[in-house]
Amino acid sequence: MDGGKSSIGLVLSGGGAKGAYQVGIIKAMAEMEVPIAAISGASIGALNGAVAASSSSLGDAVSRLANLWDAIADDPPLGDKIPTSIRLLEAAGFRLSDDLRYTARLAKEVAHNLLPSIRSPETGALVDNSRIRKLVSEYVSVEQLSTGIPLYVSVFPNRNILETILGAGLATLRIKKNPESEFLHVQSLPPEDQHRALLASSAIPFLLAAQEIDGEKYVDGGIGGLDASRGNTPLVPLIDAGCNPIIVTHLSDRSAWSKQKHETAAIIEIERYEKIDRTPVLPEVFDIISFQPKKIRSWINQGYEDTIRSVRPWLKFIL
Repeated sequence: MDGGKSSIGLVLSGGGAKGAYQVGIIKAMAEMEVPIAAISGASIGALNGAVAASSSSLGDAVSRLANLWDAIADDPPLGDKIPTSIRLLEAAGFRLSDDLRYTARLAKEVAHNLLPSIRSPETGALVDNSRIRKLVSEYVSVEQLSTGIPLYVSVFPNRNILETILGAGLATLRIKKNPESEFLHVQSLPPEDQHRALLASSAIPFLLAAQEIDGEKYVDGGIGGLDASRGNTPLVPLIDAGCNPIIVTHLSDRSAWSKQKHETAAIIEIERYEKIDRTPVLPEVFDIISFQPKKIRSWINQGYEDTIRSVRPWLKFIL
């Protein structure tokens, strides 16, 4: 990127249904005419980012994202597997609590509820990903992406699902660090792998099938580097691409990410003026998989308002 100009990057974190918040962010960016030079995303952020990156403008992206989220609300990606999904996510303890009871719950759920439903620990999944595949095919054009904004997505190498999920649980409890996620520049991949990269970034282990790219299997990019949420908040590829400043958004009220570890770039965080959680009990489980129209609308509105307040004061410095 041209070091003489402001090359603004946008980081879209993962967080399931709370990804609707990012629609509001992109809407505000479009209205303020913020020129985004590159986007990185994890999980739902990868899908939102892909729609934005393959659109003719951010204004066009807002319209397409609105249609995408209407479709998601009508036909949620996890379908009728929500009760199982809740048990799994709660058992895994992803960003829920440091309490050791989640380790015991994880072992119990894996042994009694999950393994009987999985054909192979290398390839098994509880949920058919046909809904997500349909959304990706309909809303992300590989042809348009090739001439669009550079897009990076985080993915996690997955050689064995059991090892992946147990490693993530231990990392969440700060018992042991897990490996880092990898970051793929989507437009550099063969056309047939570009949609697979988006599916891989959102493939929650046990729930959705891993995706194979160039002989390697990958799952949800948010899993890597859990101690500082590096995979779920993929700042690194935008720093490496020369973006400065970088606008960062989180979809958790308890994100472990720390901007102090990334002093080489100016970071503008979208500050929330109220909690993003909508569910009083275990929001990091129920809000992630609760694709309810009322919640989606409220997150879109909140993302828009938070972005106007957080980014507008910086416009004269970054444009």
